[in-house]
Amino acid sequence: MSELAASRFTEFFHALWGYDPFPWQAALATRVLTDRTNPWPVAIAAPTAAGKTACIDIAVFAVAASAGSLPAAPRRIWFVVDRRVIVDEAYERAKALSRHLRDARNGIVAEVAERLRALAGGGIPLAAHLLRGGVYRDDAWARSPFQPAVIASTVDQIGSRLLFRAYGRSARVWPIHAGLAGNDSLILLDEAHCAKPFLETLQAITRYRTLAKEPLPAPFRAVILSATPPGEISDRHELAGHDHHHPVLGPRLRATKPTQLLPPIAAKGKNKEKFAQALAETAQNMIDPERGRNAVVVFVNRVATARQVYGILDSKERTHDLVLLTGRMRPIDKDDTVRSWLTLLSTTNSATRRLDRPVIVVTTQTLEVGANLDFDALVSECASLDAVRQRMGRLNRGGRDEVSTRAALLVCTDQAENSNDDPVYGAALANTWQWLGAVANVHGEVDFGVEAFASLLPAENILAALNAPARNAPVLLPAHLNALVQTAPVPCPSPDPAVFLHGPESGAADVLICWRADIGTDVPQSAIETITLCPPTATECLAVPFARFRAWLAGEADDNSDGGDVEGVRPENAGRGIAGNPRAAVRWLGREEAEMILGPERLRPGDVIVLPTDGGGLEELGHHPPGAPLDYGDRSQFEARGRAVLRLHPGPMNEWPTSCQTRDRLSALAADTTRREETHEEWVQDLRDALRELAAEPLPNLWGWLCRAAAALAADPKLDRMVVDHPLGGLVLRGSRRLRPDTGDSFTDEDDPSASGTARVELADHLRRVGERAKIHGVAAGIPAQLVDALACAGATHDLGKADPRFQSWLHGGRPAIGPLLAKSAGLPQHPRAARRARERAGYPEGGRHELLSVRLLEAAGLNPDLEPDLVRYLLASHHGYGRPFAPVVMDPDQVTVQHPFIADAKAESATDLERLDSGVAERFWRLTHRFGWWGIAWLEAMVRLADHIESEEEQQ
Repeated sequence: MSELAASRFTEFFHALWGYDPFPWQAALATRVLTDRTNPWPVAIAAPTAAGKTACIDIAVFAVAASAGSLPAAPRRIWFVVDRRVIVDEAYERAKALSRHLRDARNGIVAEVAERLRALAGGGIPLAAHLLRGGVYRDDAWARSPFQPAVIASTVDQIGSRLLFRAYGRSARVWPIHAGLAGNDSLILLDEAHCAKPFLETLQAITRYRTLAKEPLPAPFRAVILSATPPGEISDRHELAGHDHHHPVLGPRLRATKPTQLLPPIAAKGKNKEKFAQALAETAQNMIDPERGRNAVVVFVNRVATARQVYGILDSKERTHDLVLLTGRMRPIDKDDTVRSWLTLLSTTNSATRRLDRPVIVVTTQTLEVGANLDFDALVSECASLDAVRQRMGRLNRGGRDEVSTRAALLVCTDQAENSNDDPVYGAALANTWQWLGAVANVHGEVDFGVEAFASLLPAENILAALNAPARNAPVLLPAHLNALVQTAPVPCPSPDPAVFLHGPESGAADVLICWRADIGTDVPQSAIETITLCPPTATECLAVPFARFRAWLAGEADDNSDGGDVEGVRPENAGRGIAGNPRAAVRWLGREEAEMILGPERLRPGDVIVLPTDGGGLEELGHHPPGAPLDYGDRSQFEARGRAVLRLHPGPMNEWPTSCQTRDRLSALAADTTRREETHEEWVQDLRDALRELAAEPLPNLWGWLCRAAAALAADPKLDRMVVDHPLGGLVLRGSRRLRPDTGDSFTDEDDPSASGTARVELADHLRRVGERAKIHGVAAGIPAQLVDALACAGATHDLGKADPRFQSWLHGGRPAIGPLLAKSAGLPQHPRAARRARERAGYPEGGRHELLSVRLLEAAGLNPDLEPDLVRYLLASHHGYGRPFAPVVMDPDQVTVQHPFIADAKAESATDLERLDSGVAERFWRLTHRFGWWGIAWLEAMVRLADHIESEEEQQ
């Protein structure tokens, strides 16, 4: 492969997008690709609309250019914002970049793709992922330790992973996520002035990564992207003079944005109807097609205010379209709402767009960051100065000169005078309003154009009082990390990650909520088993502030408390309402750890919660577009995970379009259990025919996924084996194949041991392949050869404990095991209740840990002292997330002696005694943590565990 020199970045950029990079982008690429000791600056100072997302292109090109050399560029590129983002410019760019690289056949883009593919070990050159809420099995980004990837994330999601507390995930996968996030990662923190606590925590993590006796050679870097980086940072990359004269960037910087400061509105306290009315009327008055003002955006500071303004505009006869966008929408609803508007309102198309009718978009802070949208007019509630400037970045973003752009700023009288109690902006809101009044011209206007406003900016000490409060994080100490790194079991007390991500006055992390039409709260185990067959995904989950949902779950009467769309900000007065009857919900952490809860006592920050559709909640907690279903389970499985799933149960089927002609036939087939058992082949053929009919139906556009899922199931050669009884009546059809390679339904041991019930795989073959894969991972990581051999040994022995004859019987459905030892078997039932019965018939202890028996069998066979025996033992004991620092207690009253599967004279007792405090498990964990560091030992663990996951997934496919 030819060299990818810095001089070729412009060629690469032009081949991707059809135009050259801006001068500052080209200069930054030169530094990143030529400075091997300090490639990235600490800060990149660029105003909104200056093209900061191009840093993704630079980072990806650097990964390809450094392939096979040291120091290598980080393969995981995180683009992080501190918002509940609606329109994610970074993710959209990453998807487009991934698509270009995947499809390239020649030229420099194909060269870069070839290098990235080699790093990934084949497959796609670059993966693009959106991490807005870590949900069970929705983590394709964590599938491979060496897949080059761009991951758009929020502070909560990346931050909780770095701190070993991945929100919404089982503690068993926390070490994998910490190992991946804390190694081989470049973190681009956008608008870092909004996320100072996280920035301080990132800086501490960067220092602590080197506090180890033998630090591993994995790159890690954090870079600030902000128009106003902290003044103490001297290593910054800024726009130069020639950027201001660039034919594309120059007009964006010079564009004028005259903003009228309207007289304060006399609306105090919670009675803001008058203020909402003023915002709505101002937005309507902004529409002026003759002057090119057809697209108007209204920014407000509270979700409740946004809904109020939208309601006022929606109640009137209008000649314009109306859109409500807040972070309190399920991603699927959001996508459906904005799909047509994204293209029309994007900056890319703003110069040529032609709207059939004017449009007013009502939104919150969620469009301040990451939204590459261009509006002709803007109305905003006053906020802190930095927030107002961000909002103005959506006005004439493309620097068009044919539109007479206008903006207006409004404020309530009480907040114009004193806003100290504002939970998002504090005193900065009132300070900003008063300062703007002082610098406005005689017409009461301020020009928020980038160049024009730069001349108005006050001194640093005055500016600090105008910007949103910059909270500091508590100092992250080694003692905190020593507690956080303990993931199994979690110590009590344990530090709250939220204070290190948002500051000590922050609210807890959002709770993610989805709805199911086929569960009830009267039979908890059946509800959990039902969810297991169609687990939640991030795309169907509504993000709700923890305190807000806690109050709702407690049954408190709604007091209209609400907050902004900023992560980590506590809603006003949440939890102070009138107590009522507590509500029931399923707290979801995977099959083995899910539980039914009544009221909020067991609710935890970052939890994933499943509610029955008949229990309500969506209208009170978020925005439910008219006509949208409540249960998106099947659709999200298909669109987010690329897995066809259909629940033939009255609950979800009743939400299908009324025009669906095949529903009754499928319901009848699902209910005909007698025919299904007696004439199974004929019944399966009728099921295929009915699915083909459903696939051909002319359903509404938003239900196109249902037709495509039905077509995939009808064509599935294993359909007869993928039909599962619904715990509450009916059937669940589950496709046997992942339909797209970039989706997130990757193999996981989070619901082990059901993970062993996939396809028939002999134990010897599985161990050999995992050992080989673990060795590949170690070599690719550039770690010493002795450690590589230890990884290979751990991979090749991790499942020795499955030689337990009772486990083998379980794999055969509870029947006596005949034939070679198996690692996995299609004979293990997938239905939770059937799997439990098979285990009981086999006599295998509940909660049994085969990986602990693997340790004892390896010890019985003799450990090679040259193969890092301490590390190998640890990697086996922690292979499914336990042993950090203690092994779980397993009651095995009917213990057996287990023969090593490959060495005749090596045997071990199934009762391993490794749960004993004097077993050495805990001491070994701390020795290795001190040796390799908090994130280093997690990195080694992740390489072996992911080798198992990847091989298991390939075996399953």
